[in-house]
Amino acid sequence: MNTIAQVLGSRPGPIVSIAPNDTVQEALKRMAAYEVGALLVLDEGKLVGVVSERDYARKVALEGKSAAATRIDEIMTKKLICAKLRMSRKEAMTLMAKKNIRHLPVLDDDKKCVGIVSIGDVVQDPEDEDEA
Repeated sequence: MNTIAQVLGSRPGPIVSIAPNDTVQEALKRMAAYEVGALLVLDEGKLVGVVSERDYARKVALEGKSAAATRIDEIMTKKLICAKLRMSRKEAMTLMAKKNIRHLPVLDDDKKCVGIVSIGDVVQDPEDEDEA
């Protein structure tokens, strides 16, 4: 699995997302149900952000806000750094390390969001592409 497309293709299940006007509580429930640490934020199918457990911890819990009363668009990351399907795992790891991020939305050639990868996804494969 040397490309992001291969990483995404090896995963079962749907793309897990949430709408910007949903609550943080709903996002936490969805993350728990799918055992993921971040969700794509889609508005009518268009990628508008990413929300993570880290966003909740820093922007809701630490601030003493209510997850039930806080909307996703209040805490989501809007300035996105994205991966392309043809990007290698190594390129994704380097980008994530350089930008200090843990999740990368993935775009196809038409700039449509087709999934998300985490740092765990890109370092998980034991076959190092440099050894091949």
